[in-house]
Amino acid sequence: MRTRFEVYAGDDPAYPFLAVFFLTPDAGWHVYGNEPGPTGMPTTVQASIQTGPLAVRYAPALLLPDPLDPTLLVPQYAGETPFFIPLPAGAGDEIQVHLEALLCSARTCYPVREVFSFPLPDLDHVLPAASQPWWPLCTQARPGVDSAHVYADQDLSPESVLTDVQALGAVPVFSPRYFAPGLEVQTLSKAAGLAFLAGLILNFMPCVLPVITLKLRSFIPTVDRVSTTQRQAFRTHNLFFALGMMVYFLVLALTIAATGMAWGQIFQQPAAIIVLTAVVFALALSLFGIYDLPLIDLKGRSSGMPHHPRAESFMTGMLATILATPCSGPFLGGVLAWALVQPPQIIAVVLSCIGLGMASPYVLMAGFPGLYARLPRAGAWTVQVERFLGFLLLGTCVYLLGLLPSSVYLDVLILLWSIGLAAWIWGQWTSLNQHPARRWTLRSIGLMLVAGTALFLFRPQPSVETWRPFEATEFAQMLGNDNVVLEFTADWCPNCKFLEKTVLSPKQSAMLAQDFDLKLMRVDLTRHDPQLMALLESLGSKSIPVLAIFPRNRSHSPLVLRDLFTSEQLRDALKSELHVSDH
Repeated sequence: MRTRFEVYAGDDPAYPFLAVFFLTPDAGWHVYGNEPGPTGMPTTVQASIQTGPLAVRYAPALLLPDPLDPTLLVPQYAGETPFFIPLPAGAGDEIQVHLEALLCSARTCYPVREVFSFPLPDLDHVLPAASQPWWPLCTQARPGVDSAHVYADQDLSPESVLTDVQALGAVPVFSPRYFAPGLEVQTLSKAAGLAFLAGLILNFMPCVLPVITLKLRSFIPTVDRVSTTQRQAFRTHNLFFALGMMVYFLVLALTIAATGMAWGQIFQQPAAIIVLTAVVFALALSLFGIYDLPLIDLKGRSSGMPHHPRAESFMTGMLATILATPCSGPFLGGVLAWALVQPPQIIAVVLSCIGLGMASPYVLMAGFPGLYARLPRAGAWTVQVERFLGFLLLGTCVYLLGLLPSSVYLDVLILLWSIGLAAWIWGQWTSLNQHPARRWTLRSIGLMLVAGTALFLFRPQPSVETWRPFEATEFAQMLGNDNVVLEFTADWCPNCKFLEKTVLSPKQSAMLAQDFDLKLMRVDLTRHDPQLMALLESLGSKSIPVLAIFPRNRSHSPLVLRDLFTSEQLRDALKSELHVSDH
């Protein structure tokens, strides 16, 4: 991020000069507009001279897809952006500019809070502002919006925001042309045909192909002669597999028609992605022979394992369809863009056509059960196919993990580790030869391990934020006047995250703040900051986690807790330092 400052001659007699503060994010980065949007943090610029604060006028922001969530249109500043500050005569020799913004790329964001001091040039020898290339933006600039009022009573829909920005002249009204106009959907017949074709193609997507291949592999004959019963089983499997697909799409159609939810919107919810990642990981482990799953086991039939062919086929058909949803974007964009703004019955018809297209190969195979005899005979190669497709499912887990915010990566990896341990307990500690009570006791231990881990890692947290971000000026004002606690943390510090989920959880922190009259500040070292590192080193440490207690009456000599500590240790330290009895 780069900044520069210039002064020009203005055209307002009351403010004859115009200062311009330029902000330029690096390539691939942006900051949000001053007007609050559905995401991000508004950019604010404050300016002052010796005689007092100055008004700042903001150029119109461009309405663009948010790189962190392309489904949202948000006002952004990208590239060199001017902020206009009218100056009175006799402004003095220096101006201070205070910038607050959220600097974001397509992968990460970090807050910027900086104060700049710029000397004012000789105002008798400045160029006219009207001759500069940015002057049209200045004529469209408006006073800043108070970020405390987040447009509570205004419409923030893309259409409304687009209208507002177009009124500013920042976004022209376009007359779009399409590269392949023949593929643009405008009628139900075309939507139904393309939906059927897209559903058919989904069978060959990397998310779905392993599941389908493995279910067909489970029907590979072990002998040359195929009986009528085996042909009937093959037909039943395909029919119920297709039925599972169709039922899923019908339920999805009813849900979308009733709620107005967008296609694939469930995969924008981290909770849904985490659940699906856990299920796919558990399925992948079963393919490596660690354990056998009921109903949706994908391996060849294990000896002694009870099977429910129709339920297994139905459930696996639904699973394959759920996995297809995040893979469907490239094939269904135009179809769904048209269909999802139609009446509910049209939505149901189009989604049913997608399901029918996806299910059609299995309905076709059910009509020709003699195809069963043409499958290759089973052998050692079939086990290797299972292992290979198990790795493909693990690849699907990696893909799903990439859809999640980086802040939950560690929690999800811990959850997957617990699933692996539970699968090993299920498969290695139990067998059908054991007494049912012992077998299900051991299996319940594995299930409770996964459930307990998930509840611990993803339990709801109070919405009240007790920790405020570290700000040097505010910290200096608190010292000697308040009991202050600093926590040093970073996204790459697993011990820090463990403390924040246990000892320093929002609920525990709120209780500590109330019981001991504390001001809590969190120092984030995720990105290297020499000033914050110097603060950490001043406390005699170069590693984290570190927690420092600054008593009101002894702020020059803080008490430091290093590495991991318990709630009891923290309370004992606070009672000792602050001479407060525990409640």
